[in-house]
Amino acid sequence: MHAGLDCPAGSLSHAPPPRKPTPRTRDNFLETETTHADKYNDPRARITRRGVLIGIAVVVLGVIGAYFSITGRRTKIEKSTAFWGQETITALQLGERFEIIPIDSERKEPINLTAMPGLGLLRQALLEDRNYEWDTQGNRPLSERIADSETKERIRFRLTDPNGKRFEKVELDLDLDSGWIAAGDGSKSVRINAHTRPKLKNFLSTVMHAEQKRYDFRE
Repeated sequence: MHAGLDCPAGSLSHAPPPRKPTPRTRDNFLETETTHADKYNDPRARITRRGVLIGIAVVVLGVIGAYFSITGRRTKIEKSTAFWGQETITALQLGERFEIIPIDSERKEPINLTAMPGLGLLRQALLEDRNYEWDTQGNRPLSERIADSETKERIRFRLTDPNGKRFEKVELDLDLDSGWIAAGDGSKSVRINAHTRPKLKNFLSTVMHAEQKRYDFRE
């Protein structure tokens, strides 16, 4: 027995050996690995030719559906361009300054719509082929179109491009009640369809009413 050691005799010789994994522990580990391997190598999960074809068909149908959805929402301007001419179409699309001038109102001052919310929708409404009744087009001024109308509420669209100078001044005259719209020089006219007329009238009447209120308040 060695001096200075406070351990009972024989305690060092009886220290437990390091613990080794039991066969059960190894089996559990192997079983776990086998379970995960089966997860990724399940013979029931097969990629068949039929499955591949179904997947491809789903993708193709999705692409076709997206194409027709985008195409259906895109503004169509083929007929509008043929009728109004490229300069007017450019003015409606890109004109920097967009004004309306009441024709049959006591107040004739232009109302600037350039920064007005909803101007983009107004531009689109005037450009879209589907918003016109093309069987009514003709070479007649607006005054002749509404000669027999009891009420007249005409306005003039004036579009200019002072900075870009991409077109000369463009003017279009519109009667809000009947929906007839004509070139400012009276060379041609066409009618806006029944679906679009009330929306256009409501928007423009609201704008003019609000502007008139603001004008009266300044006075």
